Amino acid sequence: MSRTGNADMQIGCPECDATIAASVPPGPGIHAESDSNQLLGTETQCGNCGHELELYYY
Repeated sequence: MSRTGNADMQIGCPECDATIAASVPPGPGIHAESDSNQLLGTETQCGNCGHELELYYY
C-alpha cells in the first residue's frame, strides 16, 4: 500500500544532537506478493552543523 502525502518527522543529528525537521516522500510500500520491494532514499542536511543525513524508506 502506498501513502498519499509526505511523512514529516523530527530526527536527531548524530554530529551535533540538533533536531532536524525532515520529510520523506511517499514510496510504493512493501507488498507481500512482490520479490522486488525496493528501498528508496533521500538526503537532507543539518541546519545547525551541515552534516548530511540519509533517510531510507519503502
